[in-house]
Amino acid sequence: MNNLNDDPRGGTMCLSKAGLVIGDGAKTGPAIAAPNGAGIDFVIDGIAYHKADAATVLPLSADTVQAADTTCIYLMQVDSGGNVTSVKGVEVLNTRLVAGIGRLEWPTPDANKCPFGAVKVKTVAVTFTPGTTALDAAGVTETYYDIAMGVPLVGLTS
Repeated sequence: MNNLNDDPRGGTMCLSKAGLVIGDGAKTGPAIAAPNGAGIDFVIDGIAYHKADAATVLPLSADTVQAADTTCIYLMQVDSGGNVTSVKGVEVLNTRLVAGIGRLEWPTPDANKCPFGAVKVKTVAVTFTPGTTALDAAGVTETYYDIAMGVPLVGLTS
């Protein structure tokens, strides 16, 4: 994936706010609810694309179950065909974050995909199964991030 600083011939970035919110129905993933009501515009290797708003649940990576009492970032990404996938980050114990000795690192996007947002999932005394557990389930707290100009360089400390 190119960044505007890496190659002057084209970059990969989201050009508009995705407005991620909890998805409808089962609420097992986020949905796109862009403030402009028209979806998101994005660029992959210098070529522009568009993804329409989607009230339906977008997929969260179902690689592994997130352990109880951890926090993890799930990076949302889109390809040139408008297909949305996610990349699960590394889980960090909540106690480490509270003590200031841990940091959540942003996952690396897959090749030829544009990151446009992320969901931070915190569990307290429960596990979280991506794609199965509702984001508003008891013991689960979610925070949404819209991303433009690439994935942030600095991780989150809480």
